[in-house]
Amino acid sequence: MGIEVCVFNRDDAYLAQEAGAMRLELCTNYAEGGITPPMQDLEAWAGLSDREALTIPSLVMLRPRAGDFIYTKNDKRWIMDMIHRIGKLGFQGVVVGSLLKKGSKITLDTQFLSTASLLVHSLGMEMVLHRCFDELSTPFNAVSEAQLCGVDRILTAWGSKNMETLKMLRWHASEISIIPGGGIRLANINRYTDLGFKELHTSSLGEGGELDIASLKEMVAAMKRIQ
Repeated sequence: MGIEVCVFNRDDAYLAQEAGAMRLELCTNYAEGGITPPMQDLEAWAGLSDREALTIPSLVMLRPRAGDFIYTKNDKRWIMDMIHRIGKLGFQGVVVGSLLKKGSKITLDTQFLSTASLLVHSLGMEMVLHRCFDELSTPFNAVSEAQLCGVDRILTAWGSKNMETLKMLRWHASEISIIPGGGIRLANINRYTDLGFKELHTSSLGEGGELDIASLKEMVAAMKRIQ
């Protein structure tokens, strides 16, 4: 049981680690919902610069650009190349997603996600489906599709919109983990743990957009008490 923290710059990753985060999601550009960090940050977090390597499990957001998740062939080639590069740096895994739009219906790009997961797993990493999941027209069916694609976990903010839907998504996920995210703070942790969730995802950002270390420490302590 613990807190996964999404961080958006080099220093915050180390601060979140010191605050007791269970796991990190490494990103940049909070205003755009998170994109892939620059390679120099990834190398620093891997211990290939003047900074020590992160010592807790860390996953890298793989999102080549802001905007939608309907990717071109070039976008997909970039993602596959980054999977190779991240695998060499020794991170626990990647956070990725890809969608298709058919008329008004949005679905998972199952062919690409299956190909990506095979590569990710061959490199000894795990693959998390990010919050593109929240844009899907049929999220319950998508849980089963994600499982078939080889996704290890699904990150979703459905709890911030409808807790009953989140509860049903968890019920549908027989072979895959669901991790709630989106606006999770100390004040609402119990809403999720009462449903049986043992891992929660937060950015723990303050009003000025900085990492709120005090709040994060309180959340970590609260999750430990619930254990």
